[in-house]
Amino acid sequence: MDPITVDIVDRQLPRRRAPAGRVLLLFLAGASVALFLWVRGLAPFVAWQVARDHQRCFGRKHLAARLYTNDAWEVHEWLESRGTPVPPLPRRAGSVEVVGVRYCPLADRIAAHVYYGGEGSLVSVFVLSGRARIGAGWAGESRGLQVRLIPSAGRTVSVVGESAADVEAVARAFRSSVARLTVPPMPANLSRSLSVGL
Repeated sequence: MDPITVDIVDRQLPRRRAPAGRVLLLFLAGASVALFLWVRGLAPFVAWQVARDHQRCFGRKHLAARLYTNDAWEVHEWLESRGTPVPPLPRRAGSVEVVGVRYCPLADRIAAHVYYGGEGSLVSVFVLSGRARIGAGWAGESRGLQVRLIPSAGRTVSVVGESAADVEAVARAFRSSVARLTVPPMPANLSRSLSVGL
């Protein structure tokens, strides 16, 4: 057998630079994350999410609530017992009344979803976790549905439905609060001293 000879060449390997494609990919990934974080609180994006979930939940053969009730206080207590602070819920508004409640996953958050129904109209009330940039409120249309985003009791509440009248009636319940001032009767000795001085 013939011996094998190997020539060893001492040469320097070229330095590897990060390909421009990898740098571009990292930049695009960072820009996408920044864009998502910016868009997630915008009112039209939040409206799209809640309109989509309204259609998904009411589009099922059977309404999937965790609690079925027409008692708004019971819904309020159910949510509060699970750590979700909720503004006072109307039992009935317009032609709809409370039917049930559950939690629904949206694209970027979890929301308490309160179902309202009656006389052929369906309305959803979402109590949203997380921030939404809505200022004093937002009204518009998304996915063919009427949507209202309302700041209420430190939370963002969204009202969604097909009937503009029912959506507005339910939204009005979250916008208004009634404060009542009761003046106690004046003590007798104070009223006597006031009348003597006159």
